[in-house]
Amino acid sequence: MSLYRQAGRRRRNRRLALAAGATTVVIAIVVIVLASSGGPPSHADRVKSARSAANEALDGLEILSVEYGQAVKAGQVAAPTEYAGARSDVQRAQQSLSDHRADFEAVDAAAYRRARRALAAVAAAVAGRADIAAAERAARSALASFTSG
Repeated sequence: MSLYRQAGRRRRNRRLALAAGATTVVIAIVVIVLASSGGPPSHADRVKSARSAANEALDGLEILSVEYGQAVKAGQVAAPTEYAGARSDVQRAQQSLSDHRADFEAVDAAAYRRARRALAAVAAAVAGRADIAAAERAARSALASFTSG
């Protein structure tokens, strides 16, 4: 029998070993999660993002057609609130394209440029209080390439 034996030493060593093991496991999990979540988006992710943004822009055009029809009569603003809403709808549609530019360009850069030009034409027609039907059809057509498939 040892006279210098410390009580609970084994238990302390076991606790330290368990704590060290648990810490190692947690660090390994964090490293794995960080390593797997990095990297650029895949083409499928970009297609999905572009489709979502194009649908958002199309929704804005849908609302625009209703508000603009109520707001502008014979080239004159008949309902200022609806006219302001129509202008905001076009801006939101344009912003949706701008916010996802990299995704659109990765999917189809030429179609993205067509969609931007078409939405700019819609914005110009709204600002000029002109008929927006042709510009709106062109914008819908340009955005449709991103929503199909």
